[in-house]
Parts: sequence; structure tokens; C-alpha cells
Amino acid sequence: MTVQQQNNARERVSIVPYTPEYKQAFHDLNMAWLEKYFTVEPVHRHALENPESEILKGGGEIFFAIRDGKALGTVAMRAAGNGVFELTKLGVDPSAQGFGLGYLLCEAVIDVFKAKKGTRLYLETHTKLKPAMRLYEKLNFKLMPKPEDAHYQGTDCYMIWSPDQ
Repeated sequence: MTVQQQNNARERVSIVPYTPEYKQAFHDLNMAWLEKYFTVEPVHRHALENPESEILKGGGEIFFAIRDGKALGTVAMRAAGNGVFELTKLGVDPSAQGFGLGYLLCEAVIDVFKAKKGTRLYLETHTKLKPAMRLYEKLNFKLMPKPEDAHYQGTDCYMIWSPDQ
């Protein structure tokens, strides 16, 4: 795919905040990759079935990449307390991968994190998700030792966003 094709595809996409009409898309986009690569943990299932109470109510955000009324990607930012936020639940429909939607979605999270004057933005992931790892590194997330109280059992790395110098 050429850069021009990627740019054309991105131009037709809008990044929008959560509305109830996209609740099922949040669930489905995330379950697709979770079931493909991992065992779905109860903590995942609960958040995907209850995004309003598990993510939004505590001060978090959910965004969608929308084209022609269809959600092609999603990401969440969960508030962990004291200015700490987790970038989580990033999923892009396989038909829309490679167009930079994950980058746009993560940029939306970083922008809101900055606006909320957050103190730390972290994520947990797995090294077998190589495209995701490259994306996070491109966005300036840095690998850190995984804390003992990490949120997910199926992850093997922990990353913290570092603002550009």
C-alpha cells in the first residue's frame, strides 16, 4: 500500500468519543483480537460488557475510528487514580489495519491525557503483538519493568508514555 493510499483512507475517518450506539463495536473489535491471541480474562470481559461503569464513570475515555458510519477501530483510556491513566483496549478491524487508525486513536488518548494534566500514561501489552509494539514505540512509549501488581495476566511488558523532548 502506498503512502497516498494510506492518507486517502485516513482522510475519510473521524475519531469520535464514545456514544452508546458504539457499545457493541467496542466489545466486538476487542473480543476479536483478544480471542485470536489470548485467553479472555474476566477483567477483559467485564470491561467490554460494561464500558460505561468500568471506563467512563471513573473519568476515562473511549474513542472510535468511524468511516461511513461504521466503527473500524477503538481505544480506551482508563483512569487509575491520582492522575494515572491506562491506554487499553486498542482494536482495529482487520480490514482496516495498516492505514494508521491505531496511531490516530492513540493520539486522541494522548491528547486527552495531556488536557487532563495526567501524571502517567501506561499500557500493558505482549511482545507477540509486534505491530502494536512498533506503534507504541513510534508514539514514544518506553518499556519499563512490569510491576508486580500488573492488571492483566496475559501481558509480558509494561510501557509508559514519555512526552517528546
